[in-house]
Order: sequence, then structure tokens, then C-alpha cells
Amino acid sequence: MNSPWLRTTARSLVAAVPLALILFLVVPRHAGIASDAFDVYSIAFCFTFLGALFDVVLLALPGITEGLGWLVRFTGWFAGGLWCGVIGRWLWFRYARDLADLPGIVWGGVAMILIEIIMLLIRNKRLSLQ
Repeated sequence: MNSPWLRTTARSLVAAVPLALILFLVVPRHAGIASDAFDVYSIAFCFTFLGALFDVVLLALPGITEGLGWLVRFTGWFAGGLWCGVIGRWLWFRYARDLADLPGIVWGGVAMILIEIIMLLIRNKRLSLQ
């Protein structure tokens, strides 16, 4: 896979599995196990895939890797997580599930920051906090 788009998609598909397992254990059951698994996996994939795209956009900003750029990057991750939370809630509603089952949108931002830090650690990238 030489295409960055395919690498990002493949990495996101794999990274969504553990996140989906966590969500599967946390949210209440709705229909069958397969339907519930699809619902939580699609939300998890939304966070992992769009999180990678948000990170690419943030890294394109000049000076993001020096000085207080890490703060801008964290803020961008948080904002991206809010958007993923909105998209996830829309999907959840489209799946005829109760929105009260999901945590608040702010937790989407927190989750995105945690996901991106874990992805950086997995890829052995250094996040400088100088």
C-alpha cells in the first residue's frame, strides 16, 4: 500500500476495533449483537479515520511542531473530536438509537485527544512539549 490514503484507511480500520470493543461494553444493547457491533464500530471508525485526517490538516499548519504548536494541535484534536461527536450522534440517531445512551459531545473531544496520543505512541512519533 503505497497510497497514504489507503494506509490511513487501513490503520483506521484496525484502530477502530479496540475502540469499538470499549464502546460495545459501555453502551446499552439495542437489537442483536451484530447490529450493536456495527453501530459502535461505525462510530469508532468515524473517530479514528477523521482523527487521522484532522491531524494531517493540523500538521500542515506552519510552525505547529515548534514552540506552543503542541497546544494548537491539542486544541485542534479537541475540536475535531467535537465534530466526530456530532457525526457520531447523528449516526446514532439514524440507527434509531437513543441519544441518551451516549456521553456528552465534550467527551468526544477528550476521546479524540486520547486516541491521537495513543496513535502517536503506537507509531513511535515524538510529541514535543518544549
